[in-house]
Amino acid sequence: MGVEFKLKEILTEKKLKLATAESCTGGLIAARIVNVPGSSEYFMGGVVSYDNSIKMKVLNVSAETLLKYGAVSEETAREMVEGVKKLMGTECAVSTTGIAGPTGGTPEKPVGLVYIGVSVKEKTEVYRFIFKDSHPDPVKRRNKIRKKAAKKALKLLLSMLKEDSDG
Repeated sequence: MGVEFKLKEILTEKKLKLATAESCTGGLIAARIVNVPGSSEYFMGGVVSYDNSIKMKVLNVSAETLLKYGAVSEETAREMVEGVKKLMGTECAVSTTGIAGPTGGTPEKPVGLVYIGVSVKEKTEVYRFIFKDSHPDPVKRRNKIRKKAAKKALKLLLSMLKEDSDG
């Protein structure tokens, strides 16, 4: 059984609602969630906030955070996940912000860098990953990075939900 179906089991059993705030994954997480029949029971919606103005206006990411740390940062991922949770009125949320490439990377923030925010009830964690792919086609490489990030975000959410069940 795929991670999306396991999420459905836990979210429906616990009667929890979920929302997403995506930048670099561009809606891939939400698409994976709604591929599951019955996801309307627990998935409230998602925001694809590719532009910083949307991060600020819709998700309530502060201009100061964006200026000081940048769009691709732990701080921005945290404000995105907490902002979408509040916006959608959910107990759970995930966020992604990163550099999928093929351009835009720097030595400090290379292509493949993704921050994933996960929030369940009162607990919020942000994880940092560098997803690599060696496909010769830069567009395919970009899309593989995005898919890896979306898959990892769902796995992290599942893990946090299981921890919440155990504790």
